[in-house]
Amino acid sequence: MNQSLTKNDILRLIKQRDKSIVFRKPKKSSKSSPVWEHFCIIVVNDIEQGFVCCDHCKELLVYRQRDGTTSMAKHKRSCHASLTSSSSCSDGQLSVTQYFTSSKSSNVPKGIKDKIKLACTEFTALDCRAFELVTGEGFLKMAQSIFDAGRYFSHLSNINVKELIPSPITISRNIDRLYEEKKVDLLNLCSSMTSYCIICDFWTEKFTGLSYCGLALRHVTKDFKLLNFILGCFLFDSESQSASNIRAFVDSQLLSFGLVLNSNIFVVTDNENKMRAAFKERCIRVGCSIHFVNKQLEHSFTSLEIDKQPVKCDKAQNLFGNAKRIVTHKFFFYVYDELAGVINKNLIDSLGAIDKDLLEELCGFLKLFDQAIIQLSDEDKPTIHQVIPIRQLLINHCGIKYDDSDGLKEVKHFLGERIKSIWIPQDQHYMSTLLHPSLKHFHIAPHEKNKAIKLVKQQLLKRTSIPVVVAATDSQTGTSTTSSTFNTSTAVPSNDLLGRCFDQTQPVVKLANELDDYMLLETQLHETDDVLFFWRENAKKFPVLSSIVRDIFSIPASNTSVE
Repeated sequence: MNQSLTKNDILRLIKQRDKSIVFRKPKKSSKSSPVWEHFCIIVVNDIEQGFVCCDHCKELLVYRQRDGTTSMAKHKRSCHASLTSSSSCSDGQLSVTQYFTSSKSSNVPKGIKDKIKLACTEFTALDCRAFELVTGEGFLKMAQSIFDAGRYFSHLSNINVKELIPSPITISRNIDRLYEEKKVDLLNLCSSMTSYCIICDFWTEKFTGLSYCGLALRHVTKDFKLLNFILGCFLFDSESQSASNIRAFVDSQLLSFGLVLNSNIFVVTDNENKMRAAFKERCIRVGCSIHFVNKQLEHSFTSLEIDKQPVKCDKAQNLFGNAKRIVTHKFFFYVYDELAGVINKNLIDSLGAIDKDLLEELCGFLKLFDQAIIQLSDEDKPTIHQVIPIRQLLINHCGIKYDDSDGLKEVKHFLGERIKSIWIPQDQHYMSTLLHPSLKHFHIAPHEKNKAIKLVKQQLLKRTSIPVVVAATDSQTGTSTTSSTFNTSTAVPSNDLLGRCFDQTQPVVKLANELDDYMLLETQLHETDDVLFFWRENAKKFPVLSSIVRDIFSIPASNTSVE
């Protein structure tokens, strides 16, 4: 018996419905076990493999002739018991309503909620797990599956939950199968995508010195759903992190998923020179907004000079230096009053040198930066449209007030100027802001509106096969008004040499009035509303604009998803 294929190989062939795989019943004889009535032998290319398949649950079992059918008989008993219990209950036949899931959400009694709250608390404490674990997608799916399983049993049933939960070994063996299935699904999706965004980040592990590359994929589907995939964390084994090596490595990893960068594909990276150089061609690189913010904050508290210009944030840097000598905890301000009794005597001078009033001022000032970073890091919703409004909000926040201390004025002046000069929005930021119904009038940054309208017009022209466009200007919106007109005169054949060189008559066409109609809409979205839902509902009304949305709203504001 040739046992060259592994279980994962066979599962992959089954998933792909490969014609080489056959489920064959063994030849019957007087010595054949009756258990074979419920199993088939796996045959690939006319070679029997060391596996059998259960006819009922389709589970694959290892089978060796010398071991007999004991394991198969054991599986048959458990499999049939499961089928019996799922098709009947102690109260007899299920009522027809039990076959359907109600579309209405039931109100959970307070007593049940309290029990679940206690169980979750004990779970995190007894198993030393993070509190955030109970909000994870995987945990919620597992809890829902267990809850759904419980609906098959009556309240009188006595079920040991250990019978429902698989062993760690079973889970570990199932990981490879699940990975192969999901990867096939992802490869199929990648082969069908024409527009997407790659998120890329490189880092070096400080203890081992090994470098890694993280890659993620974002895509907005035809029904305007945002998909996020972590493609992997790959060991970067090139000799150096030069721009050419980085690009070659990323290209090779993407190719394994059937993805190839071109001039229409977006890539989000940090703003280091090597990343700018690596992705300056054959893609559209968009800089990480959070990297811009974090770098300027870092300079304001640690750098004496940047771009050959003095930083001039001496008071804040002195405060930061003294605080750092004592504690690196981010809640330093909140424990300030208790430090005198617990810190080392050698650090008393550092504590005494800290200006608590300035510390309180800076902590209050930096809260908005913290909120901005959290908002721009959201992985579940589009964020690209938030960059220009939040950038302008931070610039306004850096405006100096008459009652600010000298130390805070220094920090505000530095950050305000650096954000304006270093964090420069790209075309995709302008267009996405205009294409959000609640931001399209640029009230937070009115000086940016005309550029956004111009860029969206250019995209509209690019996506329509119109030879000539004649645009009039609407006095209310500043956008082009449109209608379709054609010059119907027919060119007269000429024997004159110059006449044969005259321009040919061309249709005079005005672009479809999508942008005007969109700008006149009075729709307002709430901060928690999904902007993609709006465009899904209005895709037929604005077909070209909605195609732009599908492309650029796949771009995240930052590359934090792969960090």
